[in-house]
Amino acid sequence: MNFILTACCFTATLCFSHPAAAQISSSYVEENRMAPFRNGFAKITDKGQVYYINVQGEKIELAETAPVGFNDAYSVQDYQREINDEADFLPKTVLKYLKNGKIGIISPKGDILLAADYDDIDIEYRQFWKVKRNGKVSLFLADKTFLPYFEDIGYLDGEYFDVKQNGKWYLYNKSQNKVTTSQGYDAFDYCGGCGNGSTYVYAQQNVKWGVMDWNEKVLVPFKYEHAHWNMRSDNWVASFSKNGQPLIIHIPSKREFIDAKIVTGVLLVKENNKYGVYGQDGDLKIPFDFDNIELPNDNSYLGYYGDYLLTTKQHKKGISDLSGAVIIRNEYDEIKVYDDYFVVKKQQKSYLMDKTRKVLFEVENGEITHVNDYFYSSGSNNLAIFKIKKGAYYGLYFASTNTSIEPQYYKIDLFKFKNNEPKKQYIITEKNKISSLFDQDGHLLLSDFEGISELYDAPENLMTFIKNGQMGIYDLDTRKEIIPPVYDSFTMGKFGNRNLIKANNVRKKEADDMDNQRSDLYDLAGKKILETAIQRIDTIGVKYCLIKDIKGKYLLLNMDDMELQAFDYQSVYPINNPNLLLVSKNDKTGVLYDIKTKKEFKGAYSLTYLKEGYLPKDPGKETVILPYKGDMALLYNEKGYGYINNMGEVIVSPKYVWAFDFRGDAAMVCQSENSDSRALVFKMGFINKKGALIFPLTYDLTNSRLNHEESVFINNSVFLPKVNGYEYLYGLGDLTTGKEVLPVEYTQIRALQNGTYFLLQKNNKFGISDAKGNVIVPIEFEEILFDAPTFFDSPLDTKQNIFPLLVYREAVWKYIDEKGDYLKIK
Repeated sequence: MNFILTACCFTATLCFSHPAAAQISSSYVEENRMAPFRNGFAKITDKGQVYYINVQGEKIELAETAPVGFNDAYSVQDYQREINDEADFLPKTVLKYLKNGKIGIISPKGDILLAADYDDIDIEYRQFWKVKRNGKVSLFLADKTFLPYFEDIGYLDGEYFDVKQNGKWYLYNKSQNKVTTSQGYDAFDYCGGCGNGSTYVYAQQNVKWGVMDWNEKVLVPFKYEHAHWNMRSDNWVASFSKNGQPLIIHIPSKREFIDAKIVTGVLLVKENNKYGVYGQDGDLKIPFDFDNIELPNDNSYLGYYGDYLLTTKQHKKGISDLSGAVIIRNEYDEIKVYDDYFVVKKQQKSYLMDKTRKVLFEVENGEITHVNDYFYSSGSNNLAIFKIKKGAYYGLYFASTNTSIEPQYYKIDLFKFKNNEPKKQYIITEKNKISSLFDQDGHLLLSDFEGISELYDAPENLMTFIKNGQMGIYDLDTRKEIIPPVYDSFTMGKFGNRNLIKANNVRKKEADDMDNQRSDLYDLAGKKILETAIQRIDTIGVKYCLIKDIKGKYLLLNMDDMELQAFDYQSVYPINNPNLLLVSKNDKTGVLYDIKTKKEFKGAYSLTYLKEGYLPKDPGKETVILPYKGDMALLYNEKGYGYINNMGEVIVSPKYVWAFDFRGDAAMVCQSENSDSRALVFKMGFINKKGALIFPLTYDLTNSRLNHEESVFINNSVFLPKVNGYEYLYGLGDLTTGKEVLPVEYTQIRALQNGTYFLLQKNNKFGISDAKGNVIVPIEFEEILFDAPTFFDSPLDTKQNIFPLLVYREAVWKYIDEKGDYLKIK
């Protein structure tokens, strides 16, 4: 977003016509516009042609419209992520640019990745970019190297490339830096998407296709048709056909198969209406004795994982592995495979077996399924737990410990809590809304609870559970109930420098405030910190906690050694200071108490603000103390506002009509005629922490701006306003020197880039100064156009320069640098 600063308004878009070098005269013509610089680049549209310039005025013209945005924050973020996280590949978030009729590659942040020396560049793939120059083609690789130029070139495995010269294709080896084939071919093809690199390449010679290795040894003769589909890198060729007939070829033996398909690396073949299987070595692994052979659980949502095949013989099911070994004989009506476990069914009985055919569990008139029915072909992550269903009830079998639990539950689920690791999963059973928790070995961890959930902000081993409507905490690591279920709620928090658990009970159900709670404090191991229950706890810095116990007594807990200090006061209040408290014997007035010395400071202060949260309308002679901000606090009484430091010393006795918290080493204070706090205009100044004036109370602040005092501070500078008739005039003061660095004569001063620069307005003209008051851009421009993040306060770590600036004077827009020189487009 862009903003134009004028004498009275902001405008989001600016359009121009009649370009001349780096200037355009003002006119609303949509196809002509200049934009301010952002991150070192500016966008210019000149009669419909879009290009960018850098801070030197060098032109960058994009070669094509692309989804990647040049100088776009999201594109820059994607590009940077690719560079950092995917260094083995070329970035994909890049753009083509033009220079002198040639094409190069530029990043969205403006880095030149390939100089504009090429006729065309194909950036479709991340392993390489294909560059064209003078009718020849080369590849620019992810390791930032170029291959020699050829008529055409293709990427095979990163070591070998197919290159075209004199109308024929050859193999080129990158390491050897030479063509390695002795003769030319019509074409090459390669399974680039196969997980493991192939040791061979598909080649075409005299129209027909064959297979050869990288040394040009023919592995499959050139007598087939070929289509680029079903490509492989093992011992099978599945993309060839012969006289239009699709077939599969075993490369080592060159044997051809028809009516066959490859399943998990082996070849399933049908002969004389019977099925058999050949292995990768070409040998028959499973004889042609079966009516059907298929993948277990094929097209099922149930899980299958492993090197097994389901065989059917005379309507009975069996299991063989890929080597042909019979795992389960063909004796069963149904078989499901769960990793290396098998659920088989014969008539009304179901059995769970392992791969040694050992029966682990059996059930009559029931079902056996994996505890996670939906783990698909990715496997069960070694979770060998099974549900046993009989009638309406579910039981469990844990294969790792041979532990079984009789069917007695209505529902069984996996529970992950915060940790998604498979080893951190648990089993929850439920019956009549009462649940139990088991680990993966079948050990009962927790029983007879109504609910269980994560404890917010707590370590992942701590869970809350509910029994009889009350909450407790269970530790999954120690497998113990560490806090009994006798509470209404838990709060996990940082108390001082320790993480503690606050266990809460509501004392009166109809009340709703912190003092209505009765709480106990526990550490993360379930050890109770205090014997007495507490009403409330407040953190004092990082070392102490102020506690009000259930009897109304106040205690100070040292979080380093857990020692308690009891107070003999009616009330004790935190005052937003790590070393001080406000203590009182009557809960009306109090004194400051130093925690380290255990001594009271002189002076009595009303507790009104700390108790009620607001200042009294008629404070009288009693002085109210407000919470500290840093090492200073405000005081308030009938005479006005003053200040006290963290040593209990009154730095400024109450005397100001308005005073505000210190920001750094300075605070703004105000006076008015007759000490009227509702005056329309106040006299404003600034004091230091000794109470001395940095700037006298000679500046003006209207009543409407009292709630925006923070806006006058910017780093070590302050804006110094004065009312001039019906308008404000502004200057700029340096808090470190107490001097006006800019006189009070500007109708507007705005901070740019966190106070590095300031926008100045005077007599409806604009200019720029630095923080020392040096005018860098003379105050003679009618408008200045900024990039929005530069105009508004940018992040503190922003390094972006606001120059060159887009300025407007006498109907002409130009870019100007910090030296006052106009930028020329090269």
